[in-house]
Amino acid sequence: MVSVRWFRRPNLLLTAPMVFGAAAFLSLVSSPAPAVPDSPIPGVQDPFAPHPSGRDASQDPSPAYTAEERRQLLAEGKDLFFSRTAFGQRPSQGLLVFDQLVSCATCHDPALGFADGLTHLVTPVGIQTLARRQTPGLLGVAHTAPYGWDGRNTTLQAQARGAIVSPLEMNAAREPTKRELDALAEFQATLEVPKAIPGAEYDAARAARGEVLFRTPRPVDDPTGEFPAGTQLACATCHSGSFFTDNKPHRGLVLTGDPVLDQGQVHPDGTVAGFHTPSLLGLRLTAPFFHNGSGGDPTAPSNYLSGSTGRHSLEGDIGGHGAKVARRALLDNVLPFYNTVRFNFRFTDEELADLAEFLLSL
Repeated sequence: MVSVRWFRRPNLLLTAPMVFGAAAFLSLVSSPAPAVPDSPIPGVQDPFAPHPSGRDASQDPSPAYTAEERRQLLAEGKDLFFSRTAFGQRPSQGLLVFDQLVSCATCHDPALGFADGLTHLVTPVGIQTLARRQTPGLLGVAHTAPYGWDGRNTTLQAQARGAIVSPLEMNAAREPTKRELDALAEFQATLEVPKAIPGAEYDAARAARGEVLFRTPRPVDDPTGEFPAGTQLACATCHSGSFFTDNKPHRGLVLTGDPVLDQGQVHPDGTVAGFHTPSLLGLRLTAPFFHNGSGGDPTAPSNYLSGSTGRHSLEGDIGGHGAKVARRALLDNVLPFYNTVRFNFRFTDEELADLAEFLLSL
């Protein structure tokens, strides 16, 4: 296997080393594996099911920690977050981090809004064994439960445990202890969003107009049928409250169960609930967007092949980071999608520009 460590940015899937990596990765998927009773698809073996030593403590009740104990937990949690060895990590089997010893911070990079701007193959709970999921930012994460794009985890402890033991992520040799999970949750609860800088990261006058548009309901068309005909919605309908999320799943454009397409949370009866509303706080730091990273900066090489072109696609700064990159992603991909295909809000180009600046101000 050719190491892909150099490949962290930009995310171009067809470079020669990545082709070799993909071939080896697919051979792993097709290799015989022991039967896994909790495989996402009944009767289908899951080659990436975790098998660490110990027991899953993520659902155990947490002790009533004192203030001093919580301060100690915070320090321990920070150390664990950045450690590549604390859980006996073995080389990851994840495509973009193959053969690396991975810490939480490998994908949740503090310099990138505690994200990495990449879309990884993971093993979600649902109707499929593998799915491509964008790394979510962790700024303000303590207020955005449930966790995972499909809402599979109700606590930060459960979310952390899943990443720690997954062979596609940290590939730990042992289960984390309850104290370790509580310590990681305590540290993550301190990750608050830095204030955006007016004039440098966003246009304050446009942002003020954009906030009005963001919060004002408008008649929409919903091709998924989640919202009845005649419903009036605003961006703030789902991105609500102080943390800009209603903590609920919503549908994309696929309406029924499908063993190939990733549909997020699917109820036991096969009803598609969709993907959970992400917080918008710190959005300027965490492009690309959407559960699969498809709402990205059109100048990024990874988006050329997915058709993500637009009026800003010839600009430079390929593989960049920050408000400028997020603005391009919003104006060329994210906002046009919601304005036409998803809800047909009928915003003008000027209104979309105002909305983008409001989002960058959060």
